[in-house]
Amino acid sequence: MTMKILNAKKMRYRVYMLGVIVLILVVFNLIFTFQIHKKLVRVVSNPGRWPVGSYIYDRTIGFDFATNISGHIGDGSFYVKSHQLGYRIGEHTDATSYQPGGLLSLGCSFTYGDEVDAGQTFTQLAADGLNIPAYNYGICSFSYIHALLKARQLKEQGVLDKLQPEYVVLGCWNGLPARSRSPFPPLASDNLPLPSAYLARDGQDLVIKYPMKLQHVFEMVELYREEGTAMSLRKLSKLFFAAPRYVYLYIRNNRMAQEMKMRSPQQEVSDFQVYDFYFSGIEEVFSPYGVRVLVLYMPNSFDEPLARALKEAVARHPGITLVDGLQAIHAHGVSGHDYVRKHPQPAAHQAYALEIIEFAQSTAALPLSQQ
Repeated sequence: MTMKILNAKKMRYRVYMLGVIVLILVVFNLIFTFQIHKKLVRVVSNPGRWPVGSYIYDRTIGFDFATNISGHIGDGSFYVKSHQLGYRIGEHTDATSYQPGGLLSLGCSFTYGDEVDAGQTFTQLAADGLNIPAYNYGICSFSYIHALLKARQLKEQGVLDKLQPEYVVLGCWNGLPARSRSPFPPLASDNLPLPSAYLARDGQDLVIKYPMKLQHVFEMVELYREEGTAMSLRKLSKLFFAAPRYVYLYIRNNRMAQEMKMRSPQQEVSDFQVYDFYFSGIEEVFSPYGVRVLVLYMPNSFDEPLARALKEAVARHPGITLVDGLQAIHAHGVSGHDYVRKHPQPAAHQAYALEIIEFAQSTAALPLSQQ
Protein backbone atom coordinates (compact mmCIF):
# COMPACT_ATOMS: atom_id res chain seq x y z
CA MET A 1 0.00 0.00 0.00
CA THR A 2 2.80 2.36 1.00
CA MET A 3 4.56 1.75 -2.35
CA LYS A 4 1.35 2.48 -4.26
CA ILE A 5 0.93 5.77 -2.39
CA LEU A 6 4.56 6.72 -3.08
CA ASN A 7 4.25 5.82 -6.77
CA ALA A 8 1.04 7.83 -7.04
CA LYS A 9 2.76 10.82 -5.43
CA LYS A 10 5.69 10.50 -7.83
CA MET A 11 3.31 10.34 -10.76
CA ARG A 12 1.38 13.43 -9.57
CA TYR A 13 4.68 15.23 -9.01
CA ARG A 14 5.88 14.36 -12.53
CA VAL A 15 2.57 15.47 -14.01
CA TYR A 16 2.75 18.67 -11.97
CA MET A 17 6.33 19.40 -13.09
CA LEU A 18 5.44 18.64 -16.69
CA GLY A 19 2.51 21.03 -16.43
CA VAL A 20 4.75 23.74 -14.96
CA ILE A 21 7.30 23.28 -17.77
CA VAL A 22 4.56 23.39 -20.42
CA LEU A 23 3.07 26.50 -18.81
CA ILE A 24 6.47 28.22 -18.77
CA LEU A 25 7.04 27.34 -22.43
CA VAL A 26 3.58 28.61 -23.37
CA VAL A 27 4.18 31.88 -21.52
CA PHE A 28 7.56 32.38 -23.16
CA ASN A 29 6.08 31.51 -26.55
CA LEU A 30 3.30 34.05 -26.02
CA ILE A 31 5.89 36.70 -25.14
CA PHE A 32 7.80 35.95 -28.33
CA THR A 33 4.52 35.91 -30.26
CA PHE A 34 3.62 39.45 -29.23
CA GLN A 35 7.17 40.68 -29.84
CA ILE A 36 7.00 39.28 -33.38
CA HIS A 37 3.57 40.88 -33.77
CA LYS A 38 5.05 44.29 -32.89
CA LYS A 39 7.82 43.85 -35.44
CA LEU A 40 5.36 42.86 -38.16
CA VAL A 41 3.16 45.86 -37.31
CA ARG A 42 6.24 48.08 -37.66
CA VAL A 43 7.08 46.56 -41.05
CA VAL A 44 3.56 46.91 -42.42
CA SER A 45 3.05 50.40 -40.97
CA ASN A 46 6.13 51.64 -42.80
CA PRO A 47 5.60 50.90 -46.51
CA GLY A 48 9.17 51.94 -47.37
CA ARG A 49 10.39 53.12 -50.76
CA TRP A 50 9.24 50.25 -52.94
CA PRO A 51 5.65 49.44 -53.97
CA VAL A 52 4.03 46.81 -51.78
CA GLY A 53 4.97 43.31 -52.91
CA SER A 54 8.06 44.37 -54.86
CA TYR A 55 10.29 41.91 -53.01
CA ILE A 56 9.27 38.27 -52.88
CA TYR A 57 10.79 35.17 -51.32
CA ASP A 58 12.70 32.77 -53.53
CA ARG A 59 14.11 29.64 -51.93
CA THR A 60 17.13 29.49 -54.27
CA ILE A 61 18.07 33.12 -54.76
CA GLY A 62 16.72 34.26 -51.40
CA PHE A 63 14.72 37.27 -52.50
CA ASP A 64 13.72 38.64 -55.87
CA PHE A 65 11.67 41.36 -57.51
CA ALA A 66 8.14 40.24 -58.21
CA THR A 67 6.66 40.06 -61.69
CA ASN A 68 3.86 42.41 -62.74
CA ILE A 69 4.70 45.06 -60.13
CA SER A 70 3.58 48.56 -61.07
CA GLY A 71 3.72 51.77 -59.02
CA HIS A 72 5.69 54.85 -58.11
CA ILE A 73 8.61 54.70 -55.69
CA GLY A 74 7.81 56.04 -52.22
CA ASP A 75 8.69 59.67 -52.94
CA GLY A 76 7.17 59.53 -56.43
CA SER A 77 10.49 60.33 -58.11
CA PHE A 78 10.49 57.35 -60.49
CA TYR A 79 8.27 54.47 -61.55
CA VAL A 80 8.67 50.77 -60.78
CA LYS A 81 7.20 48.23 -63.18
CA SER A 82 8.16 44.69 -64.08
CA HIS A 83 7.32 42.46 -67.02
CA GLN A 84 5.63 39.11 -66.50
CA LEU A 85 9.03 37.56 -67.31
CA GLY A 86 10.57 39.55 -64.45
CA TYR A 87 12.63 42.32 -66.06
CA ARG A 88 12.12 46.05 -65.53
CA ILE A 89 10.01 47.97 -68.04
CA GLY A 90 8.66 51.48 -68.45
CA GLU A 91 5.41 52.71 -66.94
CA HIS A 92 3.48 52.51 -70.23
CA THR A 93 5.13 49.36 -71.61
CA ASP A 94 3.02 46.23 -72.15
CA ALA A 95 3.89 43.77 -69.38
CA THR A 96 2.85 40.69 -71.36
CA SER A 97 4.37 41.00 -74.84
CA TYR A 98 8.06 40.69 -75.66
CA GLN A 99 10.45 40.38 -78.59
CA PRO A 100 13.52 38.09 -78.59
CA GLY A 101 17.06 39.07 -79.48
CA GLY A 102 17.64 41.94 -77.08
CA LEU A 103 20.14 43.20 -74.51
CA LEU A 104 19.92 41.55 -71.09
CA SER A 105 21.54 43.11 -68.01
CA LEU A 106 22.32 41.63 -64.59
CA GLY A 107 23.44 43.46 -61.48
CA CYS A 108 22.37 45.41 -58.42
CA SER A 109 20.62 48.77 -57.95
CA PHE A 110 23.20 50.48 -60.20
CA THR A 111 21.99 48.28 -63.04
CA TYR A 112 18.31 48.32 -62.09
CA GLY A 113 18.41 52.11 -62.13
CA ASP A 114 17.47 53.12 -58.59
CA GLU A 115 16.62 56.86 -58.71
CA VAL A 116 15.92 56.91 -62.48
CA ASP A 117 13.05 55.78 -64.67
CA ALA A 118 13.33 52.63 -66.77
CA GLY A 119 13.86 54.59 -69.98
CA GLN A 120 16.85 56.40 -68.44
CA THR A 121 18.81 53.26 -67.52
CA PHE A 122 21.91 52.25 -69.46
CA THR A 123 20.14 48.98 -70.29
CA GLN A 124 17.28 50.67 -72.10
CA LEU A 125 19.42 53.41 -73.66
CA ALA A 126 21.98 50.93 -75.00
CA ALA A 127 19.24 48.67 -76.34
CA ASP A 128 17.58 51.65 -78.03
CA GLY A 129 20.91 52.61 -79.62
CA LEU A 130 21.31 49.07 -80.93
CA ASN A 131 17.65 49.00 -82.04
CA ILE A 132 16.86 45.89 -79.99
CA PRO A 133 14.67 45.13 -76.91
CA ALA A 134 15.91 45.61 -73.33
CA TYR A 135 15.68 43.06 -70.50
CA ASN A 136 16.80 44.77 -67.30
CA TYR A 137 17.27 42.09 -64.61
CA GLY A 138 19.15 44.32 -62.18
CA ILE A 139 17.82 43.76 -58.67
CA CYS A 140 18.48 46.17 -55.83
CA SER A 141 20.73 44.82 -53.07
CA PHE A 142 22.02 42.00 -55.27
CA SER A 143 25.57 40.66 -55.38
CA TYR A 144 27.42 38.76 -58.11
CA ILE A 145 26.28 35.48 -56.57
CA HIS A 146 22.66 36.60 -56.66
CA ALA A 147 23.08 37.66 -60.28
CA LEU A 148 24.59 34.29 -61.22
CA LEU A 149 21.78 32.39 -59.49
CA LYS A 150 19.26 34.64 -61.22
CA ALA A 151 20.83 33.84 -64.60
CA ARG A 152 20.73 30.10 -63.84
CA GLN A 153 17.11 30.40 -62.82
CA LEU A 154 16.18 32.24 -66.03
CA LYS A 155 17.75 29.39 -67.98
CA GLU A 156 16.06 26.65 -65.94
CA GLN A 157 12.67 28.34 -66.26
CA GLY A 158 13.02 28.60 -70.04
CA VAL A 159 13.05 32.42 -70.00
CA LEU A 160 16.37 32.61 -71.86
CA ASP A 161 14.98 30.29 -74.53
CA LYS A 162 12.16 32.80 -75.02
CA LEU A 163 14.27 35.96 -74.94
CA GLN A 164 17.29 34.64 -76.88
CA PRO A 165 19.40 37.69 -75.86
CA GLU A 166 22.03 38.95 -78.27
CA TYR A 167 24.02 40.84 -75.63
CA VAL A 168 24.48 40.39 -71.88
CA VAL A 169 25.79 43.30 -69.79
CA LEU A 170 27.07 42.57 -66.27
CA GLY A 171 26.86 45.67 -64.10
CA CYS A 172 29.86 45.89 -61.73
CA TRP A 173 31.17 48.28 -59.10
CA ASN A 174 33.72 47.97 -56.32
CA GLY A 175 31.21 47.30 -53.54
CA LEU A 176 29.86 44.05 -54.93
CA PRO A 177 32.70 41.59 -54.13
CA ALA A 178 32.18 42.17 -50.39
CA ARG A 179 28.43 41.63 -50.77
CA SER A 180 29.12 38.41 -52.64
CA ARG A 181 30.90 36.99 -49.58
CA SER A 182 28.24 37.97 -47.06
CA PRO A 183 24.94 36.33 -46.05
CA PHE A 184 23.63 39.75 -44.98
CA PRO A 185 22.42 41.92 -47.89
CA PRO A 186 22.23 45.70 -47.48
CA LEU A 187 18.43 45.64 -47.34
CA ALA A 188 18.41 43.29 -44.34
CA SER A 189 16.86 44.72 -41.19
CA ASP A 190 15.97 43.74 -37.66
CA ASN A 191 12.30 43.79 -38.60
CA LEU A 192 12.46 41.71 -41.76
CA PRO A 193 15.74 39.88 -42.40
CA LEU A 194 16.24 39.07 -46.06
CA PRO A 195 17.91 35.81 -47.02
CA SER A 196 21.05 36.03 -49.11
CA ALA A 197 23.15 33.47 -50.99
CA TYR A 198 26.91 34.03 -50.85
CA LEU A 199 30.25 32.58 -51.93
CA ALA A 200 32.40 30.77 -49.36
CA ARG A 201 35.29 28.36 -49.15
CA ASP A 202 34.64 24.71 -48.36
CA GLY A 203 38.04 23.08 -48.02
CA GLN A 204 39.82 23.70 -51.32
CA ASP A 205 36.62 24.50 -53.21
CA LEU A 206 34.53 27.63 -53.63
CA VAL A 207 30.85 26.94 -53.12
CA ILE A 208 27.62 28.92 -53.03
CA LYS A 209 26.03 28.89 -49.61
CA TYR A 210 22.30 29.06 -50.09
CA PRO A 211 20.06 31.32 -47.98
CA MET A 212 18.04 30.47 -44.93
CA LYS A 213 14.42 29.45 -45.41
CA LEU A 214 12.29 32.50 -44.65
CA GLN A 215 9.10 31.79 -46.52
CA HIS A 216 7.04 31.96 -43.31
CA VAL A 217 8.35 35.48 -42.64
CA PHE A 218 7.23 36.72 -46.05
CA GLU A 219 3.88 34.93 -45.66
CA MET A 220 3.20 36.63 -42.32
CA VAL A 221 4.04 40.05 -43.74
CA GLU A 222 1.58 39.46 -46.58
CA LEU A 223 -1.07 38.36 -44.06
CA TYR A 224 -0.61 41.60 -42.11
CA ARG A 225 -0.76 43.66 -45.28
CA GLU A 226 -3.99 41.94 -46.34
CA GLU A 227 -5.80 41.93 -42.97
CA GLY A 228 -4.33 44.98 -41.25
CA THR A 229 -2.25 45.28 -38.10
CA ALA A 230 -4.91 44.49 -35.49
CA MET A 231 -4.37 41.22 -33.65
CA SER A 232 -6.92 38.52 -34.44
CA LEU A 233 -7.40 34.92 -33.38
CA ARG A 234 -6.13 33.75 -36.78
CA LYS A 235 -2.98 35.84 -36.50
CA LEU A 236 -2.42 34.83 -32.89
CA SER A 237 -2.69 31.15 -33.81
CA LYS A 238 -0.33 31.45 -36.80
CA LEU A 239 2.22 33.53 -34.88
CA PHE A 240 2.11 31.29 -31.82
CA PHE A 241 3.06 28.19 -33.78
CA ALA A 242 5.55 30.09 -35.96
CA ALA A 243 7.29 31.75 -32.98
CA PRO A 244 9.87 28.95 -32.44
CA ARG A 245 10.95 29.29 -36.07
CA TYR A 246 11.34 33.05 -35.66
CA VAL A 247 13.41 32.52 -32.52
CA TYR A 248 15.60 30.01 -34.35
CA LEU A 249 15.99 32.48 -37.21
CA TYR A 250 17.26 35.29 -34.98
CA ILE A 251 19.56 32.98 -33.04
CA ARG A 252 21.05 31.71 -36.31
CA ASN A 253 21.32 35.23 -37.69
CA ASN A 254 23.23 36.39 -34.61
CA ARG A 255 25.49 33.34 -34.71
CA MET A 256 26.32 33.91 -38.38
CA ALA A 257 27.02 37.58 -37.68
CA GLN A 258 29.45 36.66 -34.89
CA GLU A 259 31.18 34.09 -37.10
CA MET A 260 31.59 36.69 -39.84
CA LYS A 261 33.19 39.09 -37.36
CA MET A 262 35.64 36.46 -36.09
CA ARG A 263 36.94 35.48 -39.54
CA SER A 264 37.90 37.38 -42.65
CA PRO A 265 35.79 36.33 -45.67
CA GLN A 266 38.08 38.38 -47.93
CA GLN A 267 41.08 36.29 -46.90
CA GLU A 268 39.14 33.08 -47.53
CA VAL A 269 37.71 34.24 -50.88
CA SER A 270 39.57 37.03 -52.67
CA ASP A 271 37.99 39.62 -54.96
CA PHE A 272 39.66 37.94 -57.92
CA GLN A 273 38.12 34.59 -56.98
CA VAL A 274 34.68 36.18 -56.69
CA TYR A 275 34.98 37.69 -60.18
CA ASP A 276 36.45 34.53 -61.70
CA PHE A 277 33.73 32.34 -60.17
CA TYR A 278 31.03 34.72 -61.40
CA PHE A 279 32.35 35.03 -64.95
CA SER A 280 32.83 31.25 -65.25
CA GLY A 281 29.24 30.71 -64.17
CA ILE A 282 27.92 33.33 -66.57
CA GLU A 283 29.81 31.75 -69.46
CA GLU A 284 28.34 28.37 -68.59
CA VAL A 285 24.79 29.78 -68.59
CA PHE A 286 24.97 31.90 -71.74
CA SER A 287 27.40 30.08 -74.04
CA PRO A 288 24.61 28.01 -75.69
CA TYR A 289 22.93 31.24 -76.83
CA GLY A 290 25.89 32.74 -78.69
CA VAL A 291 25.62 36.02 -76.82
CA ARG A 292 28.21 38.77 -76.49
CA VAL A 293 29.01 39.37 -72.81
CA LEU A 294 30.19 42.77 -71.64
CA VAL A 295 31.22 43.76 -68.12
CA LEU A 296 30.35 47.37 -67.33
CA TYR A 297 32.47 48.83 -64.54
CA MET A 298 30.72 51.77 -62.82
CA PRO A 299 32.79 54.06 -60.54
CA ASN A 300 31.32 55.44 -57.33
CA SER A 301 33.95 58.06 -56.49
CA PHE A 302 36.16 60.56 -58.33
CA ASP A 303 38.74 58.88 -60.57
CA GLU A 304 38.06 55.44 -59.05
CA PRO A 305 40.16 53.17 -61.27
CA LEU A 306 39.31 49.68 -62.40
CA ALA A 307 40.11 47.19 -59.66
CA ARG A 308 43.12 45.04 -60.44
CA ALA A 309 41.18 41.91 -59.51
CA LEU A 310 38.47 42.76 -62.02
CA LYS A 311 40.96 43.34 -64.83
CA GLU A 312 42.81 40.11 -64.06
CA ALA A 313 39.60 38.10 -63.94
CA VAL A 314 38.34 39.48 -67.26
CA ALA A 315 41.74 38.68 -68.82
CA ARG A 316 41.12 35.01 -67.97
CA HIS A 317 37.86 35.04 -69.89
CA PRO A 318 38.45 36.05 -73.53
CA GLY A 319 34.75 35.73 -74.25
CA ILE A 320 34.01 38.69 -71.98
CA THR A 321 34.64 42.33 -72.92
CA LEU A 322 35.40 44.94 -70.26
CA VAL A 323 33.72 48.35 -70.60
CA ASP A 324 35.33 51.04 -68.44
CA GLY A 325 32.60 53.30 -67.10
CA LEU A 326 35.14 55.76 -65.71
CA GLN A 327 36.45 56.26 -69.22
CA ALA A 328 32.87 56.92 -70.34
CA ILE A 329 32.40 59.40 -67.48
CA HIS A 330 35.43 61.41 -68.61
CA ALA A 331 34.72 61.07 -72.32
CA HIS A 332 31.23 62.49 -72.00
CA GLY A 333 31.91 65.13 -69.35
CA VAL A 334 29.70 63.65 -66.64
CA SER A 335 29.71 65.65 -63.41
CA GLY A 336 30.61 64.06 -60.08
CA HIS A 337 27.11 65.00 -58.90
CA ASP A 338 25.83 62.30 -61.25
CA TYR A 339 27.74 59.31 -59.87
CA VAL A 340 29.93 60.05 -56.81
CA ARG A 341 28.71 58.25 -53.68
CA LYS A 342 25.26 57.73 -55.16
CA HIS A 343 23.38 55.65 -57.69
CA PRO A 344 24.20 56.62 -61.28
CA GLN A 345 22.03 59.52 -62.41
CA PRO A 346 20.64 59.95 -65.97
CA ALA A 347 23.83 61.57 -67.32
CA ALA A 348 25.97 58.68 -66.05
CA HIS A 349 23.57 56.08 -67.48
CA GLN A 350 23.70 57.89 -70.82
CA ALA A 351 27.51 57.80 -70.85
CA TYR A 352 27.57 54.11 -69.95
CA ALA A 353 25.05 53.32 -72.68
CA LEU A 354 27.12 55.11 -75.34
CA GLU A 355 30.20 53.15 -74.29
CA ILE A 356 28.27 49.86 -74.33
CA ILE A 357 26.99 50.59 -77.84
CA GLU A 358 30.49 51.30 -79.09
CA PHE A 359 31.90 48.07 -77.67
CA ALA A 360 28.87 46.00 -78.69
CA GLN A 361 29.25 47.09 -82.28
CA SER A 362 32.98 46.47 -82.35
CA THR A 363 34.60 43.17 -83.31
CA ALA A 364 36.22 43.09 -79.84
CA ALA A 365 33.04 41.66 -78.34
CA LEU A 366 32.75 38.26 -79.97
CA PRO A 367 29.95 35.85 -79.11
CA LEU A 368 30.84 33.28 -76.44
CA SER A 369 30.13 30.48 -78.89
CA GLN A 370 32.94 31.77 -81.16
CA GLN A 371 35.59 31.97 -78.44
